[in-house]
Amino acid sequence: MIFNAFLLAFRQISRNPLRAFLTMLGIIIGTGSVIVMISLGNGTTQQIKDNIASLGSNILILTPSRGLDTSGQSLRRYFNQQEVDLIRDRVYGIRALSPMGEGSALIQYKQNSKETATYGVIGEYFIAGNWSMAEGREFRDDEYKSGANVCIIGDSVKNALFKNSDPLGAKIKVGNKEGSIICECVGVLAAKGQGAMGNDQDDVIVFPLKSYLRTLGREKTSINNINRITISLEDGIDSKQKTQEIKQVLNEIRNIDNSKSSNFEIIDTKQIEETLESTTKMLTLFLGTIAGVSLIVGGIGIMNIMLVSVTERTKEIGTRLAIGALENEVLLQFLIEAIVISSFGGLIGVVLSFIISFALANAFELPFVYSISVAIIAFLFSAFIGILFGYLPAKRASKLNPIDALRHE
Repeated sequence: MIFNAFLLAFRQISRNPLRAFLTMLGIIIGTGSVIVMISLGNGTTQQIKDNIASLGSNILILTPSRGLDTSGQSLRRYFNQQEVDLIRDRVYGIRALSPMGEGSALIQYKQNSKETATYGVIGEYFIAGNWSMAEGREFRDDEYKSGANVCIIGDSVKNALFKNSDPLGAKIKVGNKEGSIICECVGVLAAKGQGAMGNDQDDVIVFPLKSYLRTLGREKTSINNINRITISLEDGIDSKQKTQEIKQVLNEIRNIDNSKSSNFEIIDTKQIEETLESTTKMLTLFLGTIAGVSLIVGGIGIMNIMLVSVTERTKEIGTRLAIGALENEVLLQFLIEAIVISSFGGLIGVVLSFIISFALANAFELPFVYSISVAIIAFLFSAFIGILFGYLPAKRASKLNPIDALRHE
């Protein structure tokens, strides 16, 4: 009986394929929209994870506070080497700790120049930041100790200054309002691309910390001009707990009561990742729900066309009932016809969503994340829409009086 019902449904659809296609159009759009929205949302979430992971694993970033105290005075205070050493000694679970000088400068090589981010670092910077070398080498220990005029550039700086020429050994002029330096390029960092905040991580030039503070730093005679500390925690270490421990150490050194505002800030990249991921998932769910409304609209369209079909085929229904067809057989015939239409629409929507998701992911430069489980659920839901909105027309067809149906004009 079910096989015959499917056969009749396919035959009826093949009689008027254009109307069948227009009927399933709402289901195609609804199914496709839901899957595309969720795919783009998942791609965005994946990109956020990748961008934050490119900063390094389990990272804490310490910066001077930008706030004001109760008297309106700036809370900004730079870190010093003593504070760096105490954090290293008293906080366990640190994989790498890098005090840094940070700023920006104009860099020049021959006729090419650009404004870029400048960092003064120690060797652990490359571990904490998960940096690797594309060309050349890292700084040697003697270059860190002496503050040699050497530098390592990012991929964007290399492309802007050197085009296709070899940057290794080139003398680069770097200057800001604090001073200038001519450094020898000894390496090029492997490209990382866009950062978590949309910044270009490869637009950077790096110096040994002592060299940076002496030439480009705010106080050239002091090593206590550290405006950023990057800490990479070991795997499995609770970053929230370590944040509190570091805060307590610095507050003790600076004689700050724990009840008062600290004059430094600690950024936990793990918390940023969790917050952004949660926000993206909520946004994806919201957009997916809106797209799902079009599935309901598509279902209403199916119900409307099926009611018209019942009216058009009243005599056919009357004939079937007159020669002995049961009400359940008529109900099943129209119900399966609605399910076939909505399922075909769902199937086409799934195929189109794969193509559109792939195209949009490439256009927006997002990772292509296509969930098979979401596609299956969307397809099954489209079939359920057929049952839900096809039942009323099928019930009406099965309840027709054979005599009245045969008299219908």
